[in-house]
Amino acid sequence: MTTERKISLQENHRRSLTSTLMIVEQLLIEIEDLMTSQYKTCCLEIKNDIGNEIINQNLKVIKDARNHVCNLVDKYSTDKHTQSLQRIVDVKKTKIWEILCDSKAKKLKGFGDFPQQLVKEYDRDIDELMAIADKIRY
Repeated sequence: MTTERKISLQENHRRSLTSTLMIVEQLLIEIEDLMTSQYKTCCLEIKNDIGNEIINQNLKVIKDARNHVCNLVDKYSTDKHTQSLQRIVDVKKTKIWEILCDSKAKKLKGFGDFPQQLVKEYDRDIDELMAIADKIRY
């Protein structure tokens, strides 16, 4: 990290910058992960249509950007948050539950009438996925 002068921001500006830097850093991490991992799931396959040379260049840029984020954190004395893995898992489980609840047949009326003969089986399948996801522990 470079040794730049420290700048003291007002609390509201420092909070805003902290949030901005956290989001940018997370997005950089996600891009880096996508470029270095193969994603092929049941619902999504990411086609790697970026050449190795560009990927390597992008990884260097991401490293530079993340270093710059660290420099800005130091320069503006933004807050560093510690997040509980338990809390993160709990939030993601809750989001899974909300999404699946909103996928029940009766909630899909905005997309047209759901075939009545499929409602029980469909909702049972959604319930089963909810029960499996609920087994995630922390």
